[in-house]
Amino acid sequence: MAEQNCIVFPTDFSDMSMAALPWARKMTEMLGGELHCVAVVQQPIVLAPLMAGTGAGLPTIEELSADAQYSLDKFVTDRLGELPKPTVAKVVIGRPADEIVAYASKVDAKMIVMSTHGYSGLQHMLIGSTAEGVVRHASCPVLTVRSS
Repeated sequence: MAEQNCIVFPTDFSDMSMAALPWARKMTEMLGGELHCVAVVQQPIVLAPLMAGTGAGLPTIEELSADAQYSLDKFVTDRLGELPKPTVAKVVIGRPADEIVAYASKVDAKMIVMSTHGYSGLQHMLIGSTAEGVVRHASCPVLTVRSS
């Protein structure tokens, strides 16, 4: 059964994603709930044709997931060890926005707290926005924090 007041904090370990961490921590404390840190791993399919013939192999999805889990566990221990309830560290595989929304739904999250670049125009069109996809499809409130 899911924690009653679960907050989902997606991270890619970048400085940008860390902008939302104080807000995720505060919302978790205010609701007396449990924080779920989520990292999404994608298979680097786009690079495969570029790497062909170089002798360099692409990491497997299992290797990427294991590395992400190690980093996420270390992050939780180093940055969130003092929360009243243990923090859940979960690695999921797929498209970030889809997987964040699916995970939040699975654990019946009360809120998703995440960072956004705040890109617009051509930059937004080329890069896309994970935060926008989450906001559009999440069934719970989403707090987005613009990184500077």
